[in-house]
Amino acid sequence: MGAGNHGGFGETKGARKYGRLEMNLQLFGHKVFESGGYLSEKSFSEHGEYFLGKSVGRIEKDMKKMGYKTHIERSTHVTSKAKKIVVDNTSKTKNISVVQVSPGSKRHGETAYVKVSTKDLGKFKIVSDKTKYKSDGKEKAKIFFARRKKK
Repeated sequence: MGAGNHGGFGETKGARKYGRLEMNLQLFGHKVFESGGYLSEKSFSEHGEYFLGKSVGRIEKDMKKMGYKTHIERSTHVTSKAKKIVVDNTSKTKNISVVQVSPGSKRHGETAYVKVSTKDLGKFKIVSDKTKYKSDGKEKAKIFFARRKKK
C-alpha cells in the first residue's frame, strides 16, 4: 500500500497533482482570509461559516499558515467554556486581534459561535443556530448567522 498521488501519506503538505494540474488544497480553507491574512466584513459575511465546527487548535493552525503569530488563552469569564486565540502580530495586512471560540453559553443560548475581533473593523460573530441564540442587548459585534446547518 503506497502513498501514490492521493495525498494521504508522505510530504504532500496539501498539494495534489493531477496530470499537469496542481491544486493547493490549503487555499480552500482560507477563503475567509484575503491577501496577507486580512479579514474584511465582506469575506466574513460570505465565508464566516469557515470558523464553525472547528476546534481552537485547528483555527490557530490555519491562522499560522496565513502568517499570524498566536497563543491560546481561556476566557476571563468564570463560567465560560470559551477559548481565545490571541494574535501577537497585527499589521495592515493581518488585522485580526482575537478569535473567541465558544461551544455555547447560558448567556447567549446553547449554540456554538465564534467572535472575531479586528483592530480596524470592529467585531464580527458567526452563530451556528439563529433559533437558539439569545442576545443580551449588549452586543458590540456585528452578528451573522450560518446560512446552512452543518452535518
